[in-house]
Amino acid sequence: MKTRAGLLPGFLQAVGLLAPRVESHAHISAAVGQCPLDLPEDLQTQAHLGCPHPLDGKTADRPVDWSPWTHPPECVDSKKKPGVRYCVYSNSQHGNGGISLITTPETAASTVEILNDSGYTHFKHFANSSAEPAYEVADIPGKGKGVVATRHIKRAEAIIPDWAALIVGLDFPTSITRTEGYRLLHKAVDQLADPDRVLSLAHSSAFSGDIVEDILRTNSFSFTLADESHMALYPDVSVSPINYYQISHVPLGNTRDERQEALQKWGFECTCSLCTASKTEIAASDYRRAKIKALRREVMKAVEDWDGTRAVKLTHEVLELMKAEDLSPLYSSQYEIMARLYWKAKDKKTATKYAQMSIDVLVDQGYLEDSPNSLPALLKTFD
Repeated sequence: MKTRAGLLPGFLQAVGLLAPRVESHAHISAAVGQCPLDLPEDLQTQAHLGCPHPLDGKTADRPVDWSPWTHPPECVDSKKKPGVRYCVYSNSQHGNGGISLITTPETAASTVEILNDSGYTHFKHFANSSAEPAYEVADIPGKGKGVVATRHIKRAEAIIPDWAALIVGLDFPTSITRTEGYRLLHKAVDQLADPDRVLSLAHSSAFSGDIVEDILRTNSFSFTLADESHMALYPDVSVSPINYYQISHVPLGNTRDERQEALQKWGFECTCSLCTASKTEIAASDYRRAKIKALRREVMKAVEDWDGTRAVKLTHEVLELMKAEDLSPLYSSQYEIMARLYWKAKDKKTATKYAQMSIDVLVDQGYLEDSPNSLPALLKTFD
């Protein structure tokens, strides 16, 4: 006889709150070595050919050994975690001027498929597009030069195509000595086909002791590889000495103090309409956002307690609060949770309605192509 604890993972998976993202790689991983851990299925062509093994300076002596990288990996041992190494992996021919990763051998092997992203589709779209330019560089009072929209820009519309030039593990700077860290950062940049794309970017951090570290602190974005947090630098959408971009560097849904604190490490102070609203408006917004976080935790607790009725009620409340805060990018996930809960309750008509609403949001925001196959594909994951 199974206990409730024994049944819980299956139930969570059924409602989509504990679903494996790369299920098809389980057998391949055991048979052939390291496999991609957390990449969309469309990028996992390597699964059909076999999986790469982790490479470091000890296992890659010849060019054929360190392929598809164009330089031999160079590594240092972590001072905080015994047995953990951080290595530089570079491909000078990728994208627009090359790419370098500083991460663990396991993560590099798991995400080697990133080199298959040639970007051709995106650049072809921009080259063939007859649309007017979406922005222009203009003078911004008190901020120098900036990018200003010249036409209506759709939500999630791509307006600047770019490849990451530098991706660095978030734990890397604190895991090794400063001298070794700077040496690997310099090597990562020097091995790019065009190091100036990185070195010419603005730097404004008062906490950095090196130019590359400063550039990363000023310009990098949060990026996830194989479930590990990294910093990613995109030169064409970063801050140059003559350009200023207003880009969100913090997760959606944070309170004002949380947003401002998170932005301090980037050297920014947000002056958007929400952050500069009246004290009463800010307090009301913060209250709603804190309640959203609390309710989402309660949804998980209701699912763990097998209380589907309460989980549905709480998710409805979360949706209403999100709408009050105009957190539209988060609607889709909530609609999908609703769909999975109703599907589990055998109410397939209501589940299908919410599943379609989830897809409609993704299509409207530009994250998904409008296709009649989307709904059947999503519903298939509910069984």
